[in-house]
Amino acid sequence: MSFCRGCGHQIHETAQSCPQCGAVNAALATRKSTTEDQGGSLWLPIPSLVCGLVVVVALFDPDDWDMDQVIGAIGFAVAAIVLGGISLAKQKRGSGMAIAGLILGILGLLGALGSQL
Repeated sequence: MSFCRGCGHQIHETAQSCPQCGAVNAALATRKSTTEDQGGSLWLPIPSLVCGLVVVVALFDPDDWDMDQVIGAIGFAVAAIVLGGISLAKQKRGSGMAIAGLILGILGLLGALGSQL
């Protein structure tokens, strides 16, 4: 429980405003602004990086690839590129991972396409 800064009435800490006087709960507003300043979650850059790593590690396979492996590698590379691009466009947090996933996805795409030549 916390206290209202406007009237001193005891209010619940998750209340948007004081039921007595209507003042905004300052503790809740501070917590919201802190989470907004973080710039988003890591749900896009981490999968981008993982997909990019999967493709690049697959490129070290010395055997010839069949068409299913090429299509799978292209799918992972495209996923890395798309997720990295969306992450860079929409949020600040995890931009380094998004850039790495984007670069690895491009390298993996070029490698997968080059394996067919």
